[in-house]
Amino acid sequence: MRYHEPRLVHRLSAAFLVSAACAAGTGCVSPWWNGFLTPQELGNFRDNQVNEIQRAISFRDKPLGIAGAVDPTPEDLVASVEEYMIGAGDMLSIRLMDFLQLGVETELTPIVDERGYIHVPQLDWMHVEGLTLRQLQEELIRKGKEKGIYAAEAEPTMVVQTLTRQQRLYNISGAIGVPGTFPIIRPDFRLREAINQAGNFDPNIRYVYIFRNEPRPKKYSSTPAKDRPVNGREQTPPAPPVTPTAMSDMSAAGSPPPPAAAGQARPAMRVAAAQNDAERELREALAPGTTPVGTPKAAGPSEPRTTAPAAPPTIIYVNDGFVAGPAPAPGSTASTPPATKPLPGPEQVAPPRASAPAAETVDWESLAAEGQQRVIRVPADRLRSGDANYNVVIHHQDWIELDPGSVGVFYMAGHVNRPGVYSLSGNEITLTQAIASAGGLDQLAWPTRCEIRRRIDGDREETTQWDLSRIVDGQDPDLFIKKDDVINVGTHAIAPLLATIRSAFRFTYGFGFVYDRNFADIDAYAPQVNANDRHRAERAARGLLN
Repeated sequence: MRYHEPRLVHRLSAAFLVSAACAAGTGCVSPWWNGFLTPQELGNFRDNQVNEIQRAISFRDKPLGIAGAVDPTPEDLVASVEEYMIGAGDMLSIRLMDFLQLGVETELTPIVDERGYIHVPQLDWMHVEGLTLRQLQEELIRKGKEKGIYAAEAEPTMVVQTLTRQQRLYNISGAIGVPGTFPIIRPDFRLREAINQAGNFDPNIRYVYIFRNEPRPKKYSSTPAKDRPVNGREQTPPAPPVTPTAMSDMSAAGSPPPPAAAGQARPAMRVAAAQNDAERELREALAPGTTPVGTPKAAGPSEPRTTAPAAPPTIIYVNDGFVAGPAPAPGSTASTPPATKPLPGPEQVAPPRASAPAAETVDWESLAAEGQQRVIRVPADRLRSGDANYNVVIHHQDWIELDPGSVGVFYMAGHVNRPGVYSLSGNEITLTQAIASAGGLDQLAWPTRCEIRRRIDGDREETTQWDLSRIVDGQDPDLFIKKDDVINVGTHAIAPLLATIRSAFRFTYGFGFVYDRNFADIDAYAPQVNANDRHRAERAARGLLN
């Protein structure tokens, strides 16, 4: 077998020069000890390193997990043992002896309404929200003695219990067998028990998040009944608040005009006077102090002017017009503000308004903190291993979310061996793992040209550039892939030339080079024949020999 050594040396020299130029000027970053002519051969192969993995590709990208989540604190591990306080939705069991009839036991099962009241026969409505069972029993005995049901020196037999409790519940959702609402059976009720109560602990879960809200004040839309007791005390409905439609500071001379009956037309003079009074009220609201409170109203021709009426009427705005409302109660003062915060009612009379109320100071910090909540992040592997530092105590209204991780698909495109759609089943997959799952880079791939297209909200996406060789070499951190990511690996103009040079030679036993068909003579692939014998055979074939 015959070789042409000079031609081989020339071609090897050219290959060395091309590879050197590639490494120096064209951006081929694979070190020569990894792959001499193969930039898609990635790796470090020299150092032991510990590198970080980033969870966001830019400041616009939301990191994986719940933003603002914190680790558990020592206070989260301490159980607070307190008596149960009755709240809205609780069903109570009240058993009273000698209550409705002597020698007969009475059993009541009231449900606490949204305002915190229950109704007990002969005791009327009782406000029980925020009371313990012991306090409720004492209140029932006290009210019973006040009503004369029990003697003052008697010790009534009474049992108060809760049948259903709505003030010790937690919610759990996510990758759990039975998501829903579950009771907190005791004060020292912890996270592992809460998860086991709701079903199986999925092994793919990496984090458990606990959303913990702070208690907030309640706002009631209406007052109790007129004679409904509040904690054993009778409460009278307060005066209604001042409303823009109430014109109660208008004074009319003489006796107040009678209310207009339904369907009757009001006199024109009375309507005109009411409109003048409305204009005066509007000027007073826009510029307080410009109009004295005691300024007399414009009266009709048949009504005398007076500056100090004995009993000013109440004028209200109904059906696009002013009508006379009910007269104030005897002895009441129109200018006296209500003692407590009023709640509106259809039958209440609005007091007069002397001037516009002063602007209240807004506490912006409290408003900003109103919508915030604390999120506790618990690593699932630490919880599975039995680490007591992460087995936190569950509180009322806690929401437990078992995060299954990123679930969906991502897309591999460009110069990889197996482009297509790949699934994310809750595991956190990095960029290098995604390249490996696609079979690695093909022969024309260029590691410095890798882009990731990621959605940052509903109708926008962000494209970022990454250098795979630097990531695999440990110079840049790796990153986690999210669902709907599109990973595209590009190529370079020099890549086809390098692929041709790589395919021109192959190593054989003994480290000898064997020509490819593109670079070898045709006689290298057949037994060699003596030249004289070949020429003689050719002449014989042409009939030149005798």
